[in-house]
Amino acid sequence: MLSLSHAARRGAACAAILIAALLTTSACGPDFRPNDSGDLSSYDYTEEPTEEFTEEPTEEPTELIEPVEASVPDSVVGVWCGGSNAEGHWTYEFSKTGEFMASRGSAGFSGVVVSDSRYMTFHMPGEPPFVSSWEVVQDPVLGPLLFLDGYSYLPGSCNS
Repeated sequence: MLSLSHAARRGAACAAILIAALLTTSACGPDFRPNDSGDLSSYDYTEEPTEEFTEEPTEEPTELIEPVEASVPDSVVGVWCGGSNAEGHWTYEFSKTGEFMASRGSAGFSGVVVSDSRYMTFHMPGEPPFVSSWEVVQDPVLGPLLFLDGYSYLPGSCNS
């Protein structure tokens, strides 16, 4: 029987941990996005998110100066679970009136959202608004998928 040195056994263990971590981060399945032609039968895996939300409060909170006319497309109304596996999953809940809540464990934020055909602007009391790209794609296997800044979300709460 071949005897492995301590360093070789340690290297093999590190490789196994790395492979397990890579498999774990893809546990929610592949990142389904239609390719540039709009064809849903193949997916583009090259696009990376361009903006990330930070939970850090701003030093000088800003209040909304004018009322915001909230809008949420019917295809987005409901509860969605997903996001980055590295940071943990978020649950987003969108109402027909444009109100939203986002939560991950005990962390969260809420407010109103204004949507157009490609972007959502999230408005929260005391915080500057932030903009996310969005789209809903009908996957033949998984059903509807919401994409916010390239991260996928499935229907339902992450807590269920």
